Amino acid sequence: MKKTLVAVAAIFAVTGAMADVTIFGIVDQAYNMMSAKTAGVSSKTTSVGVAYTGSELGFKGSEDLGSGLKASFQIHFAPNIDGVPPSNTTVGATAPTAYQSHVGLSGGFGSVKLGKYFSPMFFQVVSYDATGLSPFGQNVAPLAPTIGLLSNAIQYDLPTFVPGLGVSYAMSKGEVARPATTALNDVSNIRLNYATGPFSAGFSTATTKGLTGASTKDNSTGFSYDLGMAKLMYYTVSSKATSATTASKGSNIGISVPFGATTVNFSSSTAKTGSTQVASSGSVLQVKHDLSKRTSLIFQNGSTKITSGTSNGDTTKGSSLGLWHAF
Repeated sequence: MKKTLVAVAAIFAVTGAMADVTIFGIVDQAYNMMSAKTAGVSSKTTSVGVAYTGSELGFKGSEDLGSGLKASFQIHFAPNIDGVPPSNTTVGATAPTAYQSHVGLSGGFGSVKLGKYFSPMFFQVVSYDATGLSPFGQNVAPLAPTIGLLSNAIQYDLPTFVPGLGVSYAMSKGEVARPATTALNDVSNIRLNYATGPFSAGFSTATTKGLTGASTKDNSTGFSYDLGMAKLMYYTVSSKATSATTASKGSNIGISVPFGATTVNFSSSTAKTGSTQVASSGSVLQVKHDLSKRTSLIFQNGSTKITSGTSNGDTTKGSSLGLWHAF
């Protein structure tokens, strides 16, 4: 359930009109148990913290400007619910605007937004991951996208010219004076996604400029098919720097099966990383039971294993039981 604030008196006094602002968010907390074996030495860690999507708090709204034109905004925070910044999230828990915060315009030309938001590459990968990029299944590099949140960015979403086809382009500027002696971190990222009936397919490519003209190229391809009784998903991710002779790459296959209020998700991953192509594999089982439209119990169990190189045999395992509530 999303609660709506009727605009405060100050806004009314300035604009002479009422406006609506939507408050939304998620509280995600779980009891997590992790174990690792590195070079034959075992360790265990228990914690209470994020395990599924992470906690969120945001405000968003829009204004109809007429003639099919609309203005919108979003300010999105990552509250630190458990008091200690978690190590298994890509979002800085202490950053006041760690999630998507932007302002934009939309109309017949498509939509443009400026600010900070998850990249087209991130949405490409998460769309084809059965567990929604669960932290319990993403210790297998490089399956989590290297291009996640984009800062100092502009994104353009094309209007729908072909039914089912979506095209997004984003660029992020590193805000470094040229010529630079430090990393530029300029990102250019495009995504194409096509969906028709039960079938969906997508592709995304991103380039990040680094030192002295060096760059890194990331690619991802994904497919899904909904059989009704189950949804099958598959995606690949690769990342290669201009100075590297080989690319880090991985693939993930998953399935999502609904049983009434309960959904069972499973994914299995393999990857090869670095110049020595260190191999790793992993899997994660996720069971989500909806207590209501807004509240769910979530159980997860995952493991990863290094299968080559100097770390051959090292393992990481984790289990989690959590409560997830959206508002």
